[in-house]
Amino acid sequence: MNRSPAPPAIPLLRLKLEALTRLEQYRRQAERHFGRPLPRPRVRWDLRGSSAGQARFPAAGDPEIRFNAQLLADNGEAFIARTVPHELAHVVVHLLHRGRARPHGPEWRAVMILFGADPKRCHDYDLAQVRQRRMRRFSYRCDCRSHRISAIRHNRMLRGQVYLCRHCGGALRPDPDR
Repeated sequence: MNRSPAPPAIPLLRLKLEALTRLEQYRRQAERHFGRPLPRPRVRWDLRGSSAGQARFPAAGDPEIRFNAQLLADNGEAFIARTVPHELAHVVVHLLHRGRARPHGPEWRAVMILFGADPKRCHDYDLAQVRQRRMRRFSYRCDCRSHRISAIRHNRMLRGQVYLCRHCGGALRPDPDR
């Protein structure tokens, strides 16, 4: 059997440029459709973990979109076709409705359809190459039972946050026996 070599991997920089080009095309399409200027979102490539993208809206300044460069590298065109319009749709809806629309509500779905993208909420990218962090758990007690608390809650409790048991209403405290 005569096998041809696998096509060379597209460099990440080229994928990022393609994603930015597509983002600008969608933004201009939304401007034409809605008849108003829309600011260019600031783009960052610093998102990690299993999230493909995230739209953020600082109190001052233009909206920001964060993308996961590892998932872009692993999924290429599928990422560009799915995640880029997904996050920009959040930005468009936020700007048009001043934050009063549900994140994946009918307004967001309509913008996704305008972009010609599938209005699905979650991605189905292969996460095998993405490093998964395991959350450490800590033992706490209340008046009726023991609890396993995440590292995030544990750190909040160290800074003075109080959590109560849902069953007895007692304050959670570190379990000295564990």
